[in-house]
Amino acid sequence: MQKPVSYTKVGLDLFYVQLTWTFWALGIFLLINIFRLIFLDYVDSYYSGGYIAANIYMLVIGIIAINFLPYYVENGITRKNFFVGNVLASIGLSLVIPILIYVISFFEKLIVHNFTSIVLRNHTLEEVVEEVTTDIDGNIIGEIIQSIILTPFINPEANLILSLALFSLHIFVFYIIGWMIGAAFYRLGVIGGLIFIAIGLALIVLKDSMIRLVLDIPLFQNFTALANIPENLALPFVFIIVLVSIILIRLLTKRAPIKI
Repeated sequence: MQKPVSYTKVGLDLFYVQLTWTFWALGIFLLINIFRLIFLDYVDSYYSGGYIAANIYMLVIGIIAINFLPYYVENGITRKNFFVGNVLASIGLSLVIPILIYVISFFEKLIVHNFTSIVLRNHTLEEVVEEVTTDIDGNIIGEIIQSIILTPFINPEANLILSLALFSLHIFVFYIIGWMIGAAFYRLGVIGGLIFIAIGLALIVLKDSMIRLVLDIPLFQNFTALANIPENLALPFVFIIVLVSIILIRLLTKRAPIKI
């Protein structure tokens, strides 16, 4: 009798596949960064640029992740083992990607500073505060977009461990939100998927706002009511958002029909 495949084996397989995609994505982004270095003399560092790009990347591969479900179920893997395995894989990716981007950025700085006159820019917490307070005009759509693109940032030169930890948290949330949206489209169809896009955007805005409270960064104008949440509850609220998202994914995939 064939031994059942464990969730750890599924997690390692999914981690390897998605890490392979990640190497390609980081390589493409590095080429873009090199192109900008050639034609510009004042650009964001690879770390600062990767901080933004990684959010969008993880959201996209999170949406794609649901497509692994039919493959695993057809090969005798339970939905539970797929779910747990991919949660572990997403955690692994969220830990590894910031480190990879930081290492690439470190060598980029060594080369650029020693052989060129190009200035690499890393955002500071003060610059983030200035950015979020300068271009806000009260448009809620614009503020939601900024919550996705302009996530709270800490310069790794100021506090490397905290910067990497915050980076990991951001991209993990984006991955599970993407996975939740993909699962909703798979299980519930277009209408259900659109509803979960709205839910996902709301969760991203809540996560972003809670982290701004923790870091003492101004909230966007339309979300200032969230400032009433006590600061000591802001970080636990982020983990509640993560937990709610994961539970919703489990509910969506637990009995999802397999589409061939």
